[in-house]
Amino acid sequence: MMKTKKMREYISQLDNLLPVLIKHLQISDPNKLFGINITLRQYLALDILVGKGKCMITELSQSLGVALNTMTELVNRLVKKRFVEKSSDMKDRRIVWVGLTGEGLKIIQRINERKQEHISAILERVSQRDRQILIDILKIVSQVMRKVEMDSLKA
Repeated sequence: MMKTKKMREYISQLDNLLPVLIKHLQISDPNKLFGINITLRQYLALDILVGKGKCMITELSQSLGVALNTMTELVNRLVKKRFVEKSSDMKDRRIVWVGLTGEGLKIIQRINERKQEHISAILERVSQRDRQILIDILKIVSQVMRKVEMDSLKA
């Protein structure tokens, strides 16, 4: 990898910009941002369930990149809050399925609506042209990141 002076400058600028972007565009603390008693990992788990419907705890743990026992504890906390429900597989009792409850769906919808409002308030202050440039660049960077990740898995 080229470590030119210009590349070090780009890296330095990214190091300065990323924490600000993450802080303002990503939900790092749903409780603080929206006053909803839920952690970031809990939010992410609920968001995955919105997209997948029911899924196994092992799928959730892999999607979030956490250990199975950590995911089991997280799911148990969501069950106590009545945001998800667990059910055993009829054919294999070792398999535990997790699905959103009506309350869980309401919470995730409320958070996502507030997230949309929050990001909209930021993007409205940026020109339409610059918003499109931002999206185009983020798409390119995302594609490169996925390729680097795939290449590292092959190595």
